[in-house]
Amino acid sequence: MLRKLLKAMTQRLFWFAVFIVIQFGFLLYVVLWASYALGYYIAFNLLSIVMLFVVFTRSEKPAYKMVWMFLIGILPVFGGVLYLLMANKKLGYFSRKKTRMFLKTLPEASAFPATGEAPLYEEFPEYSHISRYIKNITGLPAWGNTECTYFYYSEEFFHDVLKEIETAERFIFIEYFIIGEGKWWGRILEALKKKVKDGVDVRVIYDDMGSINSVPGHYDARLRSYGIKAVAFNRVKLHINPRLNFRDHRKIFDIDGNICYTGGLNLADEYANDEIRFGYWKDNAVKFRGTAVWNFTFMFLEMWNGVWGGNDDLGLYLPSISFPSDGYVQPFGDNPFDESCTAEDVYIQIIANAKRYVWITTPYLVPDDQMMGALKIAAASGVDVRIITPHYPDKKTVFEVSRSNYIPLMKAGVKIFEYMPGFIHSKTFIADDKAAVVGTTNIDYRSFYLHFELSVLFVGSSVVKSVKDDFERTFELSELMTPERVEVHNPIRRFIRYFLRLFSPAF
Repeated sequence: MLRKLLKAMTQRLFWFAVFIVIQFGFLLYVVLWASYALGYYIAFNLLSIVMLFVVFTRSEKPAYKMVWMFLIGILPVFGGVLYLLMANKKLGYFSRKKTRMFLKTLPEASAFPATGEAPLYEEFPEYSHISRYIKNITGLPAWGNTECTYFYYSEEFFHDVLKEIETAERFIFIEYFIIGEGKWWGRILEALKKKVKDGVDVRVIYDDMGSINSVPGHYDARLRSYGIKAVAFNRVKLHINPRLNFRDHRKIFDIDGNICYTGGLNLADEYANDEIRFGYWKDNAVKFRGTAVWNFTFMFLEMWNGVWGGNDDLGLYLPSISFPSDGYVQPFGDNPFDESCTAEDVYIQIIANAKRYVWITTPYLVPDDQMMGALKIAAASGVDVRIITPHYPDKKTVFEVSRSNYIPLMKAGVKIFEYMPGFIHSKTFIADDKAAVVGTTNIDYRSFYLHFELSVLFVGSSVVKSVKDDFERTFELSELMTPERVEVHNPIRRFIRYFLRLFSPAF
């Protein structure tokens, strides 16, 4: 125990948490102390009333709004201050201006290869509304002329990435939630250094909180010393700030705008099971070659423009190769600053559209009321709804919340399995042998409301069959849960479980 404590005290995350807790405590003390003066007491209460009005009128999902209204209501002196500090999801003026300027640099439509929208709508009309929704919200179309390869095992992904890095001639764009010093990132980094010397434009975005314990502080400066353009997303600061909760959870490895990888995997050894932490780590990744890579390139450059700046000519990054169509592919992003929860809405449409079955893997099962309702309705309608979650958790608090959601879903007919060898980290949907979604978006509030995420819709693609094969293999290693197995009778543990569930939308 002492050894674990000493190890924790050497990590950045420990001291970050300590400083944040101290600041919250001090802020609470100051507010409560000031509220003994009638003027401050009235001012803090008026602020909370104003914040209640702001929360009520914002175009956000009801579950997220309700938990904040509840918090402000039960903490009228401190609630308004807390909301201002932790829940401001509006882009500033300069950020909005940069985004508008970036969009003006888009090439003319004639510069793009033909999209796959029209043939998708004709061949799979039952999924055309989902594809149209994605295009209307994100501006990113569906594509044909793309070859797709699904990786069942992490080691395959890492070996393939190293091979394709050698082919890069113009640029390599990398955007990951976690990069971790070790065997695999070390090999990738050496390959990137060689490419920089060859004149390849190498850029890296990593999430500072996600990588807080896997790379040293200001690791981006070290990467820049190698000639790599690098930046840490939302750098961890030892003070409370409204952007504290926002994380870049995307995974993009883009080579020359012609080859790209995404999925659940991060660039660290534990994802390849070279470092064992929670049993066997089950994950996935997909490789794309062809025109659909443009959507990834666009998402990366949009993020790069926001965190680094610059005035890239987007016409220089269009894909230059295409392949015979392997069905239809539509990569798309999601972010906490728009008025839509795009990934969740696509998930719900996939569930509602299913006629025979919908199978899901997610490391965290913390659905809001809309997602919960969609799952229950589908199961009660006779659709075979199955969800695979981990048996060994990486976050015990989230695991308790996930298990608290099992029983209401089971009662509606949803079958919930736990992956027994370890931790399943893939985020995958499949329905009726026709459509699948693979990406970075978990079924939880952080992914839906607070993270930058990406997902890929596959319709009529070989990836759909690969995903189904992966599910069937995984079911063989998973156990069906029953209410008796997950119900808790200890009143203290039951209280903790539902307390965490109550406040999960806020954080």
